[in-house]
Amino acid sequence: MNTNEVAETQRSLDVGVQNQINQMMNQENGLKLPANYAVGNALKSAFFALKSSNDGDLIQIAAHVPEMKTSIANALMDMVVQGLSPAKTQVYFIKYGQKVQMQRSYFGTQAALKRLSNVDDCWANVVHEGDKFDISAKDDRIVVTNWEPTLEGLDGQIKYVYAVIEMADGTHQYTIMTFKQIKNSWSQTRSKGAVQNKFSDEMAKRTVLNRAAKNILNTSDDSDLVVGAINNTTSNEYDDDQPAKDVTPKKTVADLIEPGPAKDTSETSEAPQKSESASVSVASASVSEQSASAESLTDSETANSLIKDIDKKEADSDADGTEQTDLFNNGVHSKFD
Repeated sequence: MNTNEVAETQRSLDVGVQNQINQMMNQENGLKLPANYAVGNALKSAFFALKSSNDGDLIQIAAHVPEMKTSIANALMDMVVQGLSPAKTQVYFIKYGQKVQMQRSYFGTQAALKRLSNVDDCWANVVHEGDKFDISAKDDRIVVTNWEPTLEGLDGQIKYVYAVIEMADGTHQYTIMTFKQIKNSWSQTRSKGAVQNKFSDEMAKRTVLNRAAKNILNTSDDSDLVVGAINNTTSNEYDDDQPAKDVTPKKTVADLIEPGPAKDTSETSEAPQKSESASVSVASASVSEQSASAESLTDSETANSLIKDIDKKEADSDADGTEQTDLFNNGVHSKFD
């Protein structure tokens, strides 16, 4: 492959992302990046990571695959908006088919959440077999009252993982998950838990911290750009590209009403109407059944009556299905519109 083509692809990605970021920052109430964050340096480390990927030189592939180039541009935008960098092992770039997506590490999730104005600090701890661990409830919210880890327990099985978000007002918000709940969440990822199981402690902490951040992110007054980028990155690792089942009735009720006196309708003409009406009923029933199924998915096992039910990930964005537009023609994808 022509070296100039690869160099031009990297240059156009670099210039395109930096121009888009500058436009966001120059808007009224625009994007604000961390004080010591250098966009150029972050992009350089990102390009190095992309070129040395386990899947080969992704920039080289993108030079002849427009879909991959667009996905890389969007991944770089999400990275910069969150103020993250591969140089600090805060993000990873992973190839899925003809697309590249960015995922955060535990450290990346910590850094991204600390950018929110109402968050002072956040962390997660792993409770192993043999540790003393007590919880309670205060004002109808779960609270960790005691955790006493042991040296022997460090090699033991993971029992629980809990995350703590320290708010700007000094209060702490706790989120606890059992290891069974965590593994259930991993089973829904694209890797089906293969990656997570190799680094159980750190990946479990990231999983619980991502869940802890969910309510704070979606009720935050912070920039939609930052919140959207954080949510978008979180959704990237989940397998949401299953084709949706079309349950729309083939005909509407109005289509089934025929002109003319109803009393003169013969049994012969009624038969197809009944058949069509039956198909509408079946389709409606299918919708109801799917709705009930969706509601049931929000329930899961709990560690005890005080541990929150695990929420199934909401399909607020489809990692693969989200329309990806060319950064250099129409701007980034709808997360930032």
